[in-house]
Amino acid sequence: MEIESILDFDMEDYGFVIPELDEPEKEPPEKKTHREATNRQYNLEMFDASRCAGFYEMPIIRKSSFIPSDLIGFNYALNSKNKRAGIHCFVDDYQFARLWNNPDAYIETIAGYECFLSPDFSLYLDMPMAMKVWNIYRSRLIGQYYQDHGIEVIPTVSWAEPETFAFCFDGIEEGATVAVSTIGVKRNEYAQKIWQQGMDEMIKTVRPSNILLYGGAVEYDYQGVPVFEYKNHITEAVQEKHRKRHGKEGRGRLNGR
Repeated sequence: MEIESILDFDMEDYGFVIPELDEPEKEPPEKKTHREATNRQYNLEMFDASRCAGFYEMPIIRKSSFIPSDLIGFNYALNSKNKRAGIHCFVDDYQFARLWNNPDAYIETIAGYECFLSPDFSLYLDMPMAMKVWNIYRSRLIGQYYQDHGIEVIPTVSWAEPETFAFCFDGIEEGATVAVSTIGVKRNEYAQKIWQQGMDEMIKTVRPSNILLYGGAVEYDYQGVPVFEYKNHITEAVQEKHRKRHGKEGRGRLNGR
């Protein structure tokens, strides 16, 4: 009660002059608008309409003639000691989706390797066409963005049914080195047919200077375009482990066990 009464005193009655201090104006906190949140969600700040191609405005990846010494999956890039290799995304989408969600977080890591193959977002035949367009767009945009940051980027080319040929080669300059996967191509005759049709159209449209082929050889006439084959090291390791395990079991049976 005494303290409260003291606070009621006017100290100027006792000769104390208390100057009024101007409080510094506080800048209002930066307000995050819905548009800014949307830009971040869809990486719209990375999009440059002046560097696009085709009806769907696919970002253009400038052509390169670079040939990497080897290829490793993005899911191993953070820990691999072999930097004499390019990074590919021929793995399940969830393993490289973070590239789209936070592209800046991986620039330094990727820059430590020879090159980067733009993301291979899936183009399943039963996907809605809008999603196929979206996945090609995302691949080109990430590739263009990393190229702008000084990274050697090779465009990954993918396609589905012939209707996708209207957009899936946009954003790749004529004469570029391109990367293609053969994973799943040998699954059935229809898959092989789709792959061959797309390859025919890609060679006719892009006229690539080189093709980086990942996942195993496929019987096909590449029409004189140089092809550089890269093995799937993970599959090889699994197969080798399988051979060793069954080889030991086989020797055991031969010995009467």
